[in-house]
Amino acid sequence: METIYCWSKDVDEDRLDEWETRLILAEVSYVLDKPVKRKRWRLSSYSANRAGAESLMELYGGRVTAILPGQWQPQTSLDGGIRIKIRDSLLVAGTDDAESLSTLQAEYPERAILSFPPQLAFGTGAHPTTAGCLRFLADFAGRHKGRNWRVLDLGCGSGILAIAAAKLGATSIVAVENDGMALEYARQNAGRHGVASLIEFVEGDAIELMGADPENRFDLIAANLFSNLLTALFPLFPAHLERGGELIISGFLATQAEAITAGAGEAGLPLRDFVRRGKWMAARGGLENT
Repeated sequence: METIYCWSKDVDEDRLDEWETRLILAEVSYVLDKPVKRKRWRLSSYSANRAGAESLMELYGGRVTAILPGQWQPQTSLDGGIRIKIRDSLLVAGTDDAESLSTLQAEYPERAILSFPPQLAFGTGAHPTTAGCLRFLADFAGRHKGRNWRVLDLGCGSGILAIAAAKLGATSIVAVENDGMALEYARQNAGRHGVASLIEFVEGDAIELMGADPENRFDLIAANLFSNLLTALFPLFPAHLERGGELIISGFLATQAEAITAGAGEAGLPLRDFVRRGKWMAARGGLENT
């Protein structure tokens, strides 16, 4: 691991929506948190080089700090931290403490426990886009219980969707991410959850990979990506889906839902179900011949 660089900016709550929208439209991947005993929210974005972080500071103000390898993983609470229940099958915990996880598993024996403490990539389960995808994923797994099913996770981030799929019964998962730092965490997370053998992690560009002739087809494609990228990918998805295959998407705003719905429909992937959490939306669809 190498030193990485963090751009961060503190914003008042009444301007949080404005700043999030600004970063989303600029396609800046960011993490949002509220430091303990602070009134302002903190927006953070991470870069492998100082120049990348400083370019954000020039555009938006804020500050840049260097993060040494030993500081990559923040300390987390030992009581489980965040607890997010997804349907009746998953629970996302904000800790990697073995004793805390054992206690949670005893408390919720019917659920698969996902351990995702805060990291330097999207995907703790707390973000609305991730939570929406997990909900649709749990529903898909319930409909396919006892069957073999393959998953393609585009923009896997910390690997939470791929890992959840493995825990819910997927027999094979390909997880794609263009951020090498996030992918390294995803591999580590898969190892911690004991599902590394089920997941093939690929570093690459989603459009380039999906534009190639498919080597395999998938029963489910999950894509938690910006709206412009989703729109570009819609025409490429059908060639990679099995007959009756389904699609889970998120990463788009409620104000972008009409355009996203139209783009999916034109590609023969009508969206059937939607979940809205604040400004964010997730949706489920599939091939027209399902």
